[in-house]
Amino acid sequence: MQFNVDLSAQIIKDSWENCSKYLGNISRDLSSSNITETPDNWLYYWNQVTPSNAGKWGFVEGQRDVMRWEGLDKAYQLAKENGLKFKQHTLIWGNQQPTWMDNLSAEEQLEEIEEWIREFCARYPDTDQIDVVNEARSNKPDGGEKSDGTFRANYIEALGGLGDTGVDWVIKAFELARKHCPNAELILNDYGILNNQGNRDQHIAIANILKSRNLIDAIGVQGHSFTIENMAQEQLKFSLDQIAATDLPIYISELDLDAESSNPDNKQLTRYQILFPVMWEHPDVAGITLWGYVKDHMWRESAYLVYGEEIGANERPAMQWIKNYVTKSNTGCDSTGPVLSVELEDLEFGIYPNPVTRGSSINLITYQDVKSIEIRSIEGELVLSKSVHNEINNIKINLKEGLYIVEVYRKNGKRSVKKLLVR
Repeated sequence: MQFNVDLSAQIIKDSWENCSKYLGNISRDLSSSNITETPDNWLYYWNQVTPSNAGKWGFVEGQRDVMRWEGLDKAYQLAKENGLKFKQHTLIWGNQQPTWMDNLSAEEQLEEIEEWIREFCARYPDTDQIDVVNEARSNKPDGGEKSDGTFRANYIEALGGLGDTGVDWVIKAFELARKHCPNAELILNDYGILNNQGNRDQHIAIANILKSRNLIDAIGVQGHSFTIENMAQEQLKFSLDQIAATDLPIYISELDLDAESSNPDNKQLTRYQILFPVMWEHPDVAGITLWGYVKDHMWRESAYLVYGEEIGANERPAMQWIKNYVTKSNTGCDSTGPVLSVELEDLEFGIYPNPVTRGSSINLITYQDVKSIEIRSIEGELVLSKSVHNEINNIKINLKEGLYIVEVYRKNGKRSVKKLLVR
């Protein structure tokens, strides 16, 4: 598949070059039966890819020996074609695992677990990071009943059960991941860690057991709104400092901040302004991955940041704040200045008709201070360049059918872009 984001990719590469932290997102929050495309504006905001549901074993192999790799293929390709880090989520989790495993013997279950990990690692050999075990503390694959009346996976004994350490099954999972994905950074991930001392102690203890065996490379803590939204900055920093004592890099995973109130935009903005800098600027936090950002395409429905998937879609105040806040100086980059620097806020820029028929003309609704207009193919080739004085209408289009990028350069040095479809 070819992603129509080549121009955006170059912007991202230039903006995030030589930065020590990443600000990532899921490539698309997939339902169990729907594979959809990565949003067109994804690369304008994020520089690390996580596949979300498409990476879970229950999705990939819902039927024994019938592998559905499409969603993972797209997420991996998005990362590798654009020079971004790819993190797999997840290999082992008590939830969203294949139900056909339930009636197998422990020996057969272990064979299937290793086959899943081996096939994943062989298909995606340049995976950068893996959430090897998700929610080891709270969602063990022990066959326990969940709140919705269904049951968790039941293969904990196949991995060694609790054993002498109490987490022998976690150790075995990490051993398999290290064996088959030797070059990936292995992560232990869980929720309710930042806001709960008891949970945090358990998470740190498991991480230290893995660390003593050289099986873990980083520690992940989920950032769902329902766990952290009411934390004070001092509490959040204290939690991160405790986790940092493991001497493992910290990754904030699954971040989403809800905004359910009489003034949701302001409430969401305030939460980001309070919490995000504590995480982003902590010296041991190496990256943050948000769990969606587009309206109507998120697990936490009210936590969206952008209203649509198209380039130039309207943004909520929190997204606008993030773009201004994340700079090269607080991202550990080699130079200073904004990271999310593409001019998208000022949207007094339109093209009509769009799509346009080859040989016809287009008109632009745009600013009064336009300096020039360029049109590029989706591969980045310049196909039209026009200096602007007063006339910005009736621009003749005699291009072959396809998708193009229209770039408007303003006298103040800013740039805006939109897509143009020629039929």
